[in-house]
Amino acid sequence: MTSANALFKVYIENMPDALNTKKDVDEYCKQFWKDNKEKDKEAKAAEKAAKPEKPKRKKGFDKDGNPKEKRAPSAYNIFVKEKYAEIKAENPNMDKTEIFAEIAKKWQESKKLNEEVNEDEVEKEEEKEEEEEEEKEEDVKEEEEKEEDVKEEEVKEDEEVKAPPKKKAGRKAIVKKKTDEVVEAENDE
Repeated sequence: MTSANALFKVYIENMPDALNTKKDVDEYCKQFWKDNKEKDKEAKAAEKAAKPEKPKRKKGFDKDGNPKEKRAPSAYNIFVKEKYAEIKAENPNMDKTEIFAEIAKKWQESKKLNEEVNEDEVEKEEEKEEEEEEEKEEDVKEEEEKEEDVKEEEVKEDEEVKAPPKKKAGRKAIVKKKTDEVVEAENDE
């Protein structure tokens, strides 16, 4: 598909010589753009008709058509649901916006109260956690001490069974060769 400007240049080159005034030339150009616009609309409509329409998904269903699971309502949603009916019953002439403003104020107040209560609970929980951690640390230390005692006993048993370790030469290049007499003496021990 060629661009509209390229088509316009061709259209102008083929312009009849009978058009002498500027008004005639303007009308000739306007006719081109009008025809071109109609052709574009028809082409787009044809493309649209050629494309298969996607089926619209129903709200509340996933791609496979299975119903979606609804998310659990938040604490605020539950609070609004409870308080809306109460405030509406107390003040039937209030607008929805005023009712929600009142609910928001009450939510902030209840949130502050809950934070104060939660702070006390959090402090208690932290103290419990600290105590539990200390107990775990003590248990770990006791287990480590037991393991060290067992290792020490094993080492003592191994030392009793094994001969003391031999000294190694300081440098490998100066290692002395053992004579037959030395080798026999070591084997006798």
